[in-house]
Amino acid sequence: MSKTNPIVLRSRAALVGAATELLDEREAAAVSVKDVCERAGMSRPTFYQHFADLGALFASAGLARLAGDLDGLEPGGSLVGTFTASVDRMLPHLEFYCRISAGPGGQLFQAELVRHRALRLRREPALAVWGERDDVFWEFLAAGWVWVMTRHLHAVRAGEPSDVTPGLEAVFGVVLTSEPN
Repeated sequence: MSKTNPIVLRSRAALVGAATELLDEREAAAVSVKDVCERAGMSRPTFYQHFADLGALFASAGLARLAGDLDGLEPGGSLVGTFTASVDRMLPHLEFYCRISAGPGGQLFQAELVRHRALRLRREPALAVWGERDDVFWEFLAAGWVWVMTRHLHAVRAGEPSDVTPGLEAVFGVVLTSEPN
């Protein structure tokens, strides 16, 4: 299946859009392949040409929305400020992100978030001294970032107080004052 064929691109976008709409409305467990296909105006075979299962679709929907929400947010400034700006941009879709992370495809979504965040952290000027570190280092930092972000979003959703700033300042303070070896 050609990833540049306009028909293929449109059908994939329709499925991702349908999943996004459905996850805005209800929990992931209440969404079926049939629901997605009906909303997208696509057939089940078309669904399975694009996605192995609902989890893969949900992860793609989450990443697509995240790309839009974080569009234009560039590295620079304080790391805690960048974290806060990222979360602030996700809050209008809080229910959606919590449903994605807790539902089928949540692990895939989280893994892709870690990969994405690791690439962005490598570009942070404040972390330039660590630039020669391997992928494991950057994924480790990114995984912590994603975990704190996910935990914070779920706490906000539950109406619990969640101020991650002091903890993030402490962690990044250690990283920024440590010498790479």
